[in-house]
Amino acid sequence: MSDISRREFVTHSAGITGAVAGFMTLGLPLARVGEAAEIKFPQSSCGNRKAKAPKFLVAYASRCGSTGGVAETIGQSLCHNGALVDVRLINGVTDLKSYEAVIIGSAIRSDRWLPETPSFVEENRQFLSGIPVAYFMTCLAMSHASKENQGKALSYLDPVIKAVPEVKPVDIGLFAGVLDYGNPFSHTNGNENKDEL
Repeated sequence: MSDISRREFVTHSAGITGAVAGFMTLGLPLARVGEAAEIKFPQSSCGNRKAKAPKFLVAYASRCGSTGGVAETIGQSLCHNGALVDVRLINGVTDLKSYEAVIIGSAIRSDRWLPETPSFVEENRQFLSGIPVAYFMTCLAMSHASKENQGKALSYLDPVIKAVPEVKPVDIGLFAGVLDYGNPFSHTNGNENKDEL
């Protein structure tokens, strides 16, 4: 495994925010009415395995699928920039040793990351503190882009950053979630912040 610098990490991930924002804006409406589609949680690998290229992991937690769509788009963008990428559900990641950089994402529910995400960061703190790490989240607060909503969304990361201060993200991506009224997961008690439905 070769070491990847923070500068190389940022170079390889250039354009991700724009690509994903475009995907979210053009590809997914903020509200859909009708039958819920089958929920998909993408897990994929891409890139030329024979080429000498940095290997990235995009690990995410999702309940209803839109965070997986963002993770997949980030992975494809990194591949198009020459990286080797594995996109995985965070609960299925057991070994990080082959990765030179990790991008960690979660849907936001009740103003928090899904519980498996901070647990993953805490359990892997030693390894993650030695490589470039970026965070991303999907939340409805970002459906109306403003400084106030951006600040609110960033505050959802505070518990993770305070719990694991040695893992310092080199970048943070904020993306709008999807509210799907036809999705059975959208039937909550009314106190739930339905950020990724």
